[in-house]
Amino acid sequence: MENDIEKIDIREWKRWLDKYVLPVFKTEGREEYYEFLKKKQPPFYPKFWIAEKFYEIIKNDNRFDEELKLFFAFLYSCGFYMEFIITFDDWLQMHNWDNPNLNESEINQESIVEILKVPNGINRLKNKFRWLPFLNRPEGY
Repeated sequence: MENDIEKIDIREWKRWLDKYVLPVFKTEGREEYYEFLKKKQPPFYPKFWIAEKFYEIIKNDNRFDEELKLFFAFLYSCGFYMEFIITFDDWLQMHNWDNPNLNESEINQESIVEILKVPNGINRLKNKFRWLPFLNRPEGY
């Protein structure tokens, strides 16, 4: 079982992170990034100043690696937590974290903090976060 967990493919996560998340935290090329977003019309629009402020709040949280911290700040800057009227800390504990609109009592899913405790939990999360419904449209982009 543990060997199966170790084989989690996060190439798609890396590609998505490089394309959409990391540019929010780079001062060079921001105009091009926002032009790129206009063309792609993804279902999110990050605000770099908000991402940077939230990152400052969580940057020393040792439960997460650097990529996850940047991703969480990215989500914050896109209004994810505000849209679902939840706090970041509540979201980490939820069992319906991938879609907070769903009734939590009907969800049979581990919370983010529970996943972090299993072997290779960070990569499991990255694989799941890549396909978070908030970030993806069914028809693609």
